[in-house]
Amino acid sequence: MTEQRISLNSREWAEVSQAFQDSSRRVPARGPAPGSAAALLSRISSLLLGPKTAEEPDTPRRHALRTFVAATLAHRSLAEEHVPTLISFGLNRKQVEALAMLHVPERYPRSRT
Repeated sequence: MTEQRISLNSREWAEVSQAFQDSSRRVPARGPAPGSAAALLSRISSLLLGPKTAEEPDTPRRHALRTFVAATLAHRSLAEEHVPTLISFGLNRKQVEALAMLHVPERYPRSRT
């Protein structure tokens, strides 16, 4: 395999870092059904321990990032079919490649020098 080098400036790497973090965020969980035992336990828990911190709502960008990462992991290489969507959300091709490299590092070997 040949070594892959991705040259990005600090702003581009910052955007890749944010995309990496967003791709790892989970979709907010739904609360228990009203009137259920789980709802009652949840209320008791919040009374004893205090309210839970609010989760950020899911966004189309985060959904696209998670979909790309899941497909990249499944293929063990960059999921080309999702690249246009990520580009439409403001990432460039090199940033998408860097994001794939962070999730599947063995596909992008480092030099031993």
